Amino acid sequence: MPMNPRLLRPIASGVHPEAAAWRSAVVGNGGSVSASTMKAVSKFCADIDAAGIRDRFYRLNLFCGTGLSACLVPLYRGASLGGTQYGNTTDTNNGPFVSGDYAENVGLSKAVSTTKHLDTGLATSALPAGVISSGHLSAAHGPLTQGGDSDPTLIGAHNGATERKSLSQSFRSATAGNEQGRWGKTVNVAATDGAVGLSKPSAFLLVQRTSATNLELWRNNSLVATNTTSATGIAGITFSMLVFGLNASGTHSGVDALNMRHYSIGDDMTSAQIGAFYTALQTFNTALGRTA
Repeated sequence: MPMNPRLLRPIASGVHPEAAAWRSAVVGNGGSVSASTMKAVSKFCADIDAAGIRDRFYRLNLFCGTGLSACLVPLYRGASLGGTQYGNTTDTNNGPFVSGDYAENVGLSKAVSTTKHLDTGLATSALPAGVISSGHLSAAHGPLTQGGDSDPTLIGAHNGATERKSLSQSFRSATAGNEQGRWGKTVNVAATDGAVGLSKPSAFLLVQRTSATNLELWRNNSLVATNTTSATGIAGITFSMLVFGLNASGTHSGVDALNMRHYSIGDDMTSAQIGAFYTALQTFNTALGRTA
């Protein structure tokens, strides 16, 4: 490796600038990043760029790095590194989560009957008009097991019964549960996930609205449900998006057990773009040992 003649140490090379910026933010928040994780984050950034979808993301956290302080730092906070940034510089830890709730090869987890959640500080009312009316939420969770009647919300905000944007799981059936998504008004899209009993395997979920008459739910790179009910006059919500629960008109709702490996908030995508995003995430999670 070439040496810096003044500092007499290797010159860093091959690191994506957004990965480097994330690492700096992690260090500033009291965390650290291993060389292997840095390589995985840098590749993820390069894969997103190569797919031409960087501008689809207004906020994204991969829940990685060494220690909880690193986990709370999002990778993306705007549609570009140099453009407008949205939400808090870190995900605000409410509850709070503790160091034992996080392991890099597992993700961030909470137990049932706890109010632990993250506040992104991003209210969708702050997003560009086009994203407010047609956008996406995504999240990935690890294996889930629950006993009882439960609806863990991965991410979301609802303004009463007028405007809803959220992504959730459900354990309401002993034979199969429903995955549900909302983006705009009270229209929802749902799919039976086929999970037997009250256990669910790991899953990547994405809800997006691509037009007033098309709301989609994706699971593991497959379109599993659509809703063509017209939703016009979609507005932004002034309450910030919460993760590990729902912001219900300013109040956290959701006390269900949940493990998460990423979330994203942003613009809608084509099927090919969703496929590229899913593939980039799969490559990243494999590199971190998140194989279950």
